[in-house]
Amino acid sequence: MGKIKEYFKIYESEDTKAVFEENDYAANRLSFYVILTCAVILIVSWVLNMAGIFTVAKSRMNILTIAGLVEFAVPIVLYLKFKGKRRWLKYVMVIVLSFVCTQLFSILNHNVILIMILPVLLSSRYFSKGFTVMISILTVLCAAAGSVLSVLYGIIDLNFYPSPASGTVMMIEKKLRDAVMALGIDPSKAVVSMMVNGFLPRLLVFAVIGFIAVFIAKNGHDMVLRQDKIARMSANVKAELNTATQIQNGMVPNIFPAFPEQKQFDVYAGMYTAKEVGGDFYDFFLIDDKHLAMVMADVSGKGVPAALFMMASKILINDRALMGGTPAEILEFVNNRICSNNQAEMFVTVWLGILNIETGHMIAANAGHEYPVIRRSGGEYELFKDKHGFVVGGMEGVRYKDYELTLNKGDSIFLYTDGIPEATNADNEQFGTDRMIAALNIKSDGSPEEVLENIHHEVNKFVGDAVQFDDLTMLCLRYNGE
Repeated sequence: MGKIKEYFKIYESEDTKAVFEENDYAANRLSFYVILTCAVILIVSWVLNMAGIFTVAKSRMNILTIAGLVEFAVPIVLYLKFKGKRRWLKYVMVIVLSFVCTQLFSILNHNVILIMILPVLLSSRYFSKGFTVMISILTVLCAAAGSVLSVLYGIIDLNFYPSPASGTVMMIEKKLRDAVMALGIDPSKAVVSMMVNGFLPRLLVFAVIGFIAVFIAKNGHDMVLRQDKIARMSANVKAELNTATQIQNGMVPNIFPAFPEQKQFDVYAGMYTAKEVGGDFYDFFLIDDKHLAMVMADVSGKGVPAALFMMASKILINDRALMGGTPAEILEFVNNRICSNNQAEMFVTVWLGILNIETGHMIAANAGHEYPVIRRSGGEYELFKDKHGFVVGGMEGVRYKDYELTLNKGDSIFLYTDGIPEATNADNEQFGTDRMIAALNIKSDGSPEEVLENIHHEVNKFVGDAVQFDDLTMLCLRYNGE
């Protein structure tokens, strides 16, 4: 008994109730259209019978048609009244459909017995094993009743009666017993013969169809549960990624102007991730009253792992820079710390520069990152091919080299990650460094914010509808001098 109860149990929690309710409403809508279609069939059958194409007794046809339309009217009215938004409607709609299909079967003779499978198949759409089994049993009983009624109405299929076996369907409307007896056919035996030779073989078909319907109902129910679980997990992951995005965006400076009290320079930066979170990062911060640190970095990989590695790298660089030292010394420290426990075997390319905001003198070091772009006052942006060192996190004990440059009044420096030159369009063509330089020089004397807007616009125009593959991160600083 416990196994039977378990078989008919509907696994529905408060979390999944709304999902199954929505499914029931959709199935109610389908049932409504099926019932309307059957009502049309019933009306057409009545018209054809009135035209003499069918030979069913007109009085019997009229009674069954009126009764069928009244039965159809019940679920139709209830559906329209409640707009299909009641889960109990399925019982009314499918059960009524079973009874009316029986009437159609009785009117149109045995050749339309397959219409009886409609309620069974329709019930499986509600994803309820118990409901489908109930409708299957009811349909078998209705089909048996329809077979008996067809004989009692005078519809005898001689294919299922051994004598006389002319293989036709004989319609007898008046004096049924006398006519049948004249043929040597006992009506009670005719009913038995019809049931044994006609209905029982179809019962096997009903059993197979019923089994398939129950299988569909069970698997549909389980599928909804799985899909709901996946959807909820996906929603949770998306919510967590949104939170991670907010955390990552909060890790980089994003309020501009960044240092309104500092008139010696203007700085602007932007980060556009290919996924919810990315591995690029930029940073700029005052080490003391005279020195500004600028960082542009790109972590290997994408997504959450890269974002975690990015945050760890950024914190290490920031903390070590505030302790003092040259960019090379800072990168050496960070590299050794990362390599000491880098189980993920990830790495990060870093450009780090420390600018004396009073003199414009800058010391920088490059750990495998893209070349910076320099613009001298009154000129255009050009690549500055600096000395490259090994990536941070690649190998412990790596030594980095500092180099020096000076920014004069009106000079600018542009830093970026490889997502810009490697941006790819639908033809698999890369944006490239030349296009990047050309975009920078669209308005070379523009503010740092205008420079970044031009770059972003040109990259988007070039990429078009192609999917963004890599993060786009860039920073521009203009030195105003004392």
